[in-house]
Amino acid sequence: MHYQEYEKRKTDRELEFNWHSTAGEDNIFSSVLYEGYSAPSGFCFDSSCTDPPIVADPESPEYNLPERVAAFLEFLKEQADHYRSGNIMLTMGGDFAYQNANQYFTNLDLLIKYVNQNSTEYGFEMIYSTPSRYMKAVKGSIGDSLTERKEDFFPYADDPHSYWSGYYTSRPALKGYVRECNNVLQTCRQIEVLVGSPYCDADKLWLAMSVAQHHDAITGTSKKHVADDYFRRLAEGQTFCEGVIKRGLEKLSGLSSGSLETCRLANESFCEITSRAENNSFTVVVYNARPVNRTEYIRIPLLSKNYELIDLTTNQHIQLTFVELNPALNRVNSDALPVEGVFRATLPALGYSSYRLQHALHPRHSQLLNFQPRDVASDITVQTPQYNLVFDGKTGSMKSVTNRLSGKYGATDKVTQKFLEYRSNTGDSVSKQASGAHIFRPANNKAEEIGTPVLTNYLSNDQFTEIWQTYGDWINLVTRVYVDKPYIEVEWVVGPLPSDHGREVILRYETSLSTNQKFYTDSNGREMIQRRLNKEQDGDEVTEPVSGNYYPVTTRIVLLDEMTGMQLTVLTDRAQEEHLLQMDR
Repeated sequence: MHYQEYEKRKTDRELEFNWHSTAGEDNIFSSVLYEGYSAPSGFCFDSSCTDPPIVADPESPEYNLPERVAAFLEFLKEQADHYRSGNIMLTMGGDFAYQNANQYFTNLDLLIKYVNQNSTEYGFEMIYSTPSRYMKAVKGSIGDSLTERKEDFFPYADDPHSYWSGYYTSRPALKGYVRECNNVLQTCRQIEVLVGSPYCDADKLWLAMSVAQHHDAITGTSKKHVADDYFRRLAEGQTFCEGVIKRGLEKLSGLSSGSLETCRLANESFCEITSRAENNSFTVVVYNARPVNRTEYIRIPLLSKNYELIDLTTNQHIQLTFVELNPALNRVNSDALPVEGVFRATLPALGYSSYRLQHALHPRHSQLLNFQPRDVASDITVQTPQYNLVFDGKTGSMKSVTNRLSGKYGATDKVTQKFLEYRSNTGDSVSKQASGAHIFRPANNKAEEIGTPVLTNYLSNDQFTEIWQTYGDWINLVTRVYVDKPYIEVEWVVGPLPSDHGREVILRYETSLSTNQKFYTDSNGREMIQRRLNKEQDGDEVTEPVSGNYYPVTTRIVLLDEMTGMQLTVLTDRAQEEHLLQMDR
């Protein structure tokens, strides 16, 4: 809970409340721990602690039971003064606690015994308990008078300059891999059911995914060697699941056992099987895990452009488009293949489609996309049945989007995109708090633009258009517009980052929407929650106007102009963080 709200509730004795987490009628009984979940100061009895143990033998020269109990009672009274129910939860633990559980519980037993022997005098009775028993006691005492709280607990800070908004995007590769592995896991379970697999190979990935939900895993806040271990567990589980998927699809499609391979590094434009197949043909099997028919564009890394594509369902040649390698991918993988073959796959619900990539010296229905000739002084206009998009002819930056399906003449929004960076704060005269994995704290409140964007490629055919940009020598951005898709795809490669100073890189979208300083983010993919610019506690001063306005985005953020009804939605492929800069941006 934000430190300002915590201090107010502590003063008002409202640390127990009913939390309405959703728009419905349900509520959750909530109790804020008193100064964290560790043992009270002076009463940690683990082998790693230096607090003195309780000595209850009056004959011992180290006898300290009365004074230790007195100090303990002072803490209990202090805590009880901030709760209204007459029941308090005393936490006696911490990270890596109870390494010597016998020693810990021996001391706790002594405390409980002595306090309870004198409960009338002391006014306290102590028991080992559980959260459910504590909740029942509180609600039985003051349940009808509990205050109510709405919304979630973001933004969160534990002091004026420590906003915990760094972990929303720390270790983005791990966040993306967890999302990818979830897709593999769901597909794996489906295939197990479809083919009646007698094994439980999905369980290995399921267990790795479970561990990856730890609050220092998916958040990206673990040490590097621990993060590497999460990657290892996920990769091993993925290997087992891919075995299930491959065997299942081989059985369903009639392919010989062991003939299918997966392309894990396709996003880096590398595929092991196609890197060995310059003069061979091979079958591509695409599985649709969703319960609806769909079309998707498939991109396959290839060694050459000497291929044609056959849909094995209809036995007809279909269009195959070659796109030469984006140079940015060489920074990611030096083995990246020189060309990608792109085609539109038609997929049945919970089913698969097979295609034959066939080597040919003169391929049919195949084309190489080259840079489109044009007047460099003119803007680029891209039109689909749903959108008209305008890009700057020199920089390649988006300038406007018109939704042709909105109203009689369509609705146009001025949309621009640019990369900027905040300098990471390493601690200053105001606060020693540095920016890190948990906490985002920029050195100043104004982001600096990263170079001048340059248009490097403009590719287009009757299926899709691509606009390539570079920002300096370490950021590349591709905007893709598909003719038959209701979205605009934005893909970027950032890094390796220059090492001259800490950097917090952002991609900013600027629009002409009037949002009244409100926007919406998803609540862990479950519902949408309204956010407000500069939401602080009870009107207090905004101490960190940048990091205090960032919110976690698991799947999407929405900007809505209530006057015009226009809406901009950004969907993410992994957990990220986003914020509203000002009222009309």
